[in-house]
Amino acid sequence: MAGAPLELNDVAARLGAAYRLLPAEERARHLEALRSIAGPADAWFEATPVAPGRWRLLICAADHVGLLSSIAGLLTATSLDVAAGDVFTLDAAPGGAAPSPALRRRPGIRPLRASPRPAPAGPPRHLALDVFEVTSDVEPDWDAFRRELQELVGLLAADRRDDARALLLLRLTTRDAQADRPISEATDAPAPTVDVEIDAESDLRSDPDAIRLTIRSPDQRGFLFEFTSALITLDVSVRRAEIRTAGGLTADTFWLTTSGGSKLGPDRLHELRTVAVLIRRFAHLLGGAPDPAQALQQFSAMARSMLARNKDASAWGALDSEGVLRTLAELLGVSRFLWEDFLRLQHDSLFPLLTDTEALDEPPTRHVLRARLQAEIDASSDHAEALRRVNAFKDREMFRIDLRHITRRTGFLAFSRELAELAEAVLDAVAAEAERVLVARHGLPRLDDGGRCGWSICALGKFGGRELGFASDIELLIVHAGAGATDGLEPISNAQYFEAFARELRDSIVARREGIFEIDTRLRPYGQAGPFATALPAFRAYYSADGEAQQFERMALVRLRPVAGDEALGQAVIEARDAFVYSGAPLDLQDIAHLRSRQASELATGDLDAKYGAGGVVDIEYFVQALQIEVGAIDPTVRAAGTLEGCELLRRGGWIPELLAAKLQDAYLFLRQLIDGLRVVRGNAKDLAVPDRESREFAYLARRLYFERPEDLARAIDVRMAFARGLWDLLEELRPPR
Repeated sequence: MAGAPLELNDVAARLGAAYRLLPAEERARHLEALRSIAGPADAWFEATPVAPGRWRLLICAADHVGLLSSIAGLLTATSLDVAAGDVFTLDAAPGGAAPSPALRRRPGIRPLRASPRPAPAGPPRHLALDVFEVTSDVEPDWDAFRRELQELVGLLAADRRDDARALLLLRLTTRDAQADRPISEATDAPAPTVDVEIDAESDLRSDPDAIRLTIRSPDQRGFLFEFTSALITLDVSVRRAEIRTAGGLTADTFWLTTSGGSKLGPDRLHELRTVAVLIRRFAHLLGGAPDPAQALQQFSAMARSMLARNKDASAWGALDSEGVLRTLAELLGVSRFLWEDFLRLQHDSLFPLLTDTEALDEPPTRHVLRARLQAEIDASSDHAEALRRVNAFKDREMFRIDLRHITRRTGFLAFSRELAELAEAVLDAVAAEAERVLVARHGLPRLDDGGRCGWSICALGKFGGRELGFASDIELLIVHAGAGATDGLEPISNAQYFEAFARELRDSIVARREGIFEIDTRLRPYGQAGPFATALPAFRAYYSADGEAQQFERMALVRLRPVAGDEALGQAVIEARDAFVYSGAPLDLQDIAHLRSRQASELATGDLDAKYGAGGVVDIEYFVQALQIEVGAIDPTVRAAGTLEGCELLRRGGWIPELLAAKLQDAYLFLRQLIDGLRVVRGNAKDLAVPDRESREFAYLARRLYFERPEDLARAIDVRMAFARGLWDLLEELRPPR
C-alpha cells in the first residue's frame, strides 16, 4: 500500500465516533483486514458465529462503484437476513494519495464474457469496511460466499459492473427457484408505510458534505440491493451506512454525497426520497409475481431507464400508486419478452398505459376502438405514416389487452374477444388504406358486366373462432367477386388487382416477432402455390365434391368467418362453405388419425407439446370440428366457428352428453391457458414444449397459472391430456346415424 501503513488510531479517527464504539479487539482485526487489501481486486471475508443461526460478517475490499449493492445482492441471494450492518469507507492512505494505476489481469477471476477488461494494478484509492450481523435458518456455505464475493470484487475492479449485476441477478433467480421461500412472500396486505427523513447537515467529520438519509419501514428482503443499485444510477455515493432491524422493522441510514464527493442538491434529494419509497413499496408486492427475482430485475432496469432519461416528477408520481405498482409486479414477473418488446423498446409511448388504471379496468367498446384508430389514420400525412400509426396503435392495444389478462382483469374468453376485435379493426383499417392506394393508381375493380367487384376478408383458425390467445397468428382467406378489370388510367385485371391488394394487406401489418399478430394465408386454395386472393367461382370449384380440397381443408373451413369487406359477398362465401363442409359426405376418420400422428411426430416440440403432442389442444379442436361436420349436415344450429361455442351447441342439441361437454370445455380452456403461459414467458409462438417438471421454468409456469405447487400443475396436465388422447375412441359412437 502506498505511503505509511494504516494505524488503528488513524482508522478510528477517520471513521468517526460510531466506529470507535466497536470493541477494541474487533477494531484490531479490522486493521489486519484493511492492511491486506493491496490491490483493487483484493477482498477479505470472515464469518464469526455469535449465536445459533446468527453470524457476524467482516468484509473488506477496495471500494468501487457498486460494491455495497453487490454485497447486498449476495446477502439476499444467500438467503441471509440482515439484522444489523455498518458500512464505512476511508481513504487508502493518509491524504488519499495513490499512484496512477497500471493495468493488469487479476488471476482467479472467472470471466463472464469474452475479452474482459483487466483490473488495474497498484494500491486502491479507497477502502470499504463493512460489518453485518446476519441470520439464517441454515448455515450458509461460507467458502462459496467468499468465492462469489471475490468474483464480484474482481468484476467491479475491472469496470464490469453490469456483469457483476447480471451474475447477482442470476444467483437471485436460481436461489428463488430452489429456496423454500421466494425473495418476497405473496401478500394482500396494504402497502407498507415508508418514512424517509433527510438531514442536509452532515455529522460525519470525514465527509462534511454528506447528507443523512434514513428510511424506516417494515423489513423487506431485496430492498437494500435495489436501493443501493438505484443510488448508482443517480450518481450518488454511499460514504457510510447503518442498517438496523428489530421486531420486523428496519431503520436504514445512509450518508450520501455525489460520486465526486460534493453535496447533493434539493432536486436530487427529492429524487432520492421518491425512489426510496417506490422501491420499498414495489419490493412489498414482489410475492405476487410468478418470478419475483425477474420482476425485481426488470423494475430496476425500468427505474434506471427513467432516471437516465431524466423523467420529470410527474412520471415518478404516477408510479406512486399501489394499483400501478401491483400491476408492474404482476407484469414484470411474468415475461422477459414483454419487458424487452414493450417497456424497453417503446417506453415513452407505453408508460402511460401502465399508469392509466381506468383504461386497464375497462376496455374500450368496439366503436371507440375503431374511432381511435381512424383518428390515428386521419392525422397521418401520407400512406407510410398511416401504416406506422396503425402498427403502433396495434402494439399499444395488444399490450393493454395482454396486461389486462396477465393482471387477471379479464378471463380467457374476454381476452380472446378483445384480441379478435382489435384484429378486425386493424384489418379493416389496413384494407381501406390498401384499397385507397390501389384505386388511386389503377381505378376501381369492376366485373365484366360493369358492376363493382366486391371483396371479403375471411378469418380462419382461432381468429375465425374468436379464440385468439397470446402470440396467435391471424389466419386469413381473401375472396373477390370475379373476373374483370379496373377502370383507371393504368387498368389491370381483377386478379392482378386483388393479388396486389392481398400482398399489401399482408405486408402492411408488422409482426413484432414470428407468429405474433402475423398474417397467415397458407390455408387459401392450393396453399402457397395458389394466388393470395381467390375469385368466388374458383372458391366454389375448389371447395366442392369434385374439387381438389383435402379433408383437413374441409375441417379448417368450419372456423371460417367474414370479418371485413362486402357483406353480401361474405354471405355468398359462407353459403359456398356450407355446401361443401356440411354436405353430408362422411369424414375419413382414419385419415384424420393419420394426420394427427404426423403432426405429433413432425410438428411437436420437446417430449410433451401442449398443442401438437398426443393429447394436445389440436385433438380437442379436431374432435369438435369433426363432430360439427357430421352433425351439421342435419342440424344447422351446431355450425359455429369457435371450438367452445361449437361444443356448447352440440350439447344443447343433445349430440354430446353434458359431462362430456363439460370435460371438453374444461380441457380446452386449460390447454389454451397452458399454451398462453408458455408463449408469454418465451415470446415464442412455436415452442410449446412443456418444460421438465423438476426445472425452475416449470415452477414459475405453475405460479404463472396460479397453481400452489408445481406438482398440482403436473397433475392437471396429465389429466387433461389423457382425456384429449382418448377422444377419438368416442367419435365413432357419437356420429349421427346415416
